Amino acid sequence: MGKWKVTCNYYNEGYHYQVYRLIDERAVDHSGNREYRGAVFSDKASAQEYADFLNAEEEKHEQE
Repeated sequence: MGKWKVTCNYYNEGYHYQVYRLIDERAVDHSGNREYRGAVFSDKASAQEYADFLNAEEEKHEQE
């Protein structure tokens, strides 16, 4: 699986951010190839902070 990233969608007159990663990094990036974590964030910084946290946790577990 890929690294956690931030995606943005505009709806209801505002931007909404989610944290996702690709299930199969070799395949095309589309909704069926994404795994989402956490809630919908109202700001990009909070979503990026959560993505960074998830990536650090996975890196920590890979080193064990």
